[in-house]
Amino acid sequence: MKIDLHIHTNFSDGKLTPEEIVDKAIEFKLKAIAITDHDTVDGIKFAIDKARFYPFLEVVPGIEINTDFEEEEIHILGYYIDYQKPFLQENLRELQKKRENRIKDMVEKLNKLKIDIKIEEVEKEAEGPSIGRPHVARVLVKKGYVSCVEEAFSFYLDRGKPAYVPRYKLSPEEAIELIKKSGGVPVLAHPGLIKNKESIIKIIFKGIQGIEVYHKEHNEEAVRFFMELAKEYNLLMTGGSDCHGEPLILGSLPVPYDFLLKLKEYVYHKIIS
Repeated sequence: MKIDLHIHTNFSDGKLTPEEIVDKAIEFKLKAIAITDHDTVDGIKFAIDKARFYPFLEVVPGIEINTDFEEEEIHILGYYIDYQKPFLQENLRELQKKRENRIKDMVEKLNKLKIDIKIEEVEKEAEGPSIGRPHVARVLVKKGYVSCVEEAFSFYLDRGKPAYVPRYKLSPEEAIELIKKSGGVPVLAHPGLIKNKESIIKIIFKGIQGIEVYHKEHNEEAVRFFMELAKEYNLLMTGGSDCHGEPLILGSLPVPYDFLLKLKEYVYHKIIS
């Protein structure tokens, strides 16, 4: 039984709507998916409502929170969060506002570099309520200033480049606490992408409850290593494609269904205790 516990929609930096993700999940014969947009839960309801037409597909409410730790961006996934909880919604709205202001500042920097780009064009490219650097990059490609998204980042948008603006991020502790207070399970996302490997252990001791073992950037050796790490520190294991719609890699990894069962069992025991 195939599952995918790491998926983005157009409510953050994905290309497909939540409804389209659900349709594709059915087409690819998945049993469960998790909607884990960056710093927003606004797309979850649409996926859950669509999935009511497909009783054999479970939609797990999730999130991926971007944090800053020792000068490196660390992502924390949250599963089975109460996505309608006012406390969570208020905190995410504040993050969203700061994200929008950052992109406006980037557009202003690009304008000063004689690049004709408007915030309205970025918002249109996003096709959703959340805007980010990838949307700026796509506009730069469409307008012919760069040949590809990667070039937009390397020329203008990456850290240290002329249009870069630092992003306000929570600390890992704040993200973990936010997820826990929202009834969810905090999981360290794609640890194989973390450059400073010592950070992984440090974050485990900050209250993380799971680790993403399967990810598109993890080779077989990495999968085995993080499985052993999860066992050593008694962590839940998860996995997902980190699908953003292009390319459509939904359900492409052999994530064991047992991972989801153990995650659900953990949540159940937490509720009744």
